[in-house]
Amino acid sequence: MIHGEKIALRTMRDSDLDILLEMLEDIEARGEYYPQEMPSQVAMRKRFAEDGYWGDNFGRLLICEPDGRIVGMVHFFKEPSYFDGLELGYIMLDPAARGKGYMTEAVSLLVRYLFRVFKINRLQILATPENIPSWRVAEKCGFTYEGTARQAIFNAGKMYDMKVYSLLRAEANLD
Repeated sequence: MIHGEKIALRTMRDSDLDILLEMLEDIEARGEYYPQEMPSQVAMRKRFAEDGYWGDNFGRLLICEPDGRIVGMVHFFKEPSYFDGLELGYIMLDPAARGKGYMTEAVSLLVRYLFRVFKINRLQILATPENIPSWRVAEKCGFTYEGTARQAIFNAGKMYDMKVYSLLRAEANLD
């Protein structure tokens, strides 16, 4: 478990699957920018059985309040495969937990962990220009805006541009 001041990050447990599935099924609570695909209980359980949502090229950590309640998740994945780095994604699944600084802390904790454990030089975050809270998290965590990937993702029936942010190992606060 990775402890912060307000939250803790931890790997998924079998007992979390039903809670997480219920949270992910609430498309409205996910917000308009998170992919709208409905999760499959069968697929989630199969993936969990295969690797527990954890490996060298993909990892998911749950964001928990001090009482252990799950409020969101952060994850990393290898994309594109030829970059010497990882992409980060995140979502606050409990709307009541938004605006408390949890996500900024979660991303900062994940950044420190990834640069300490993985031999990578770059982390990146992509967010639509309309998703102001997401790119503000990137900026608060020290990521640099690199540019916009035009019409790079399809979601909720339309194409979206994606703002690209990066953080290099030399720029990260690893203390």
